[in-house]
Amino acid sequence: MNFDKIKVDCMTQEYAKQITKWRYRGRYSSYNLPCYEECVQKKYGITREDTKDNYLVYLLDDEVVFYFNGKPMDNNRIYIGVGLKPKYCGKGYGSHFLKDSMRIMKEKYPNSVFFLEVRSWNKRAIKSYKKIGFKITNIVMSKDRLGNDTEFVEMEL
Repeated sequence: MNFDKIKVDCMTQEYAKQITKWRYRGRYSSYNLPCYEECVQKKYGITREDTKDNYLVYLLDDEVVFYFNGKPMDNNRIYIGVGLKPKYCGKGYGSHFLKDSMRIMKEKYPNSVFFLEVRSWNKRAIKSYKKIGFKITNIVMSKDRLGNDTEFVEMEL
């Protein structure tokens, strides 16, 4: 991938529509989002006008390749979520985009603690998070967005 051609923007309706069409395979299919209209109905953050500035969207020739969501919480904490287009997964691109996103977010929220949750079986993502400095703080059982009991690793930077 030619990183020099990458542009960064905030979330738009068009970008959200692209993201809802991403389809991961196998175990990673738990990251697939419902169709755009259902995301709007359920008020998913990628579709909401009031949260668009929480997002960084990375584009290659108008194609969304990565997005980052930094949601401010209480106690100067920022909850993050990310997505990498399936065809780019497992190639080291996620770490590059995550590192750049964190640089931007640290400028925006300089004294904040960044934290996330990731499914414990997702070793690929955990490796990417550790690569840029996230540390495991806890392992918990919680409901995923589909209501399934799932083991999550909590991480902090």
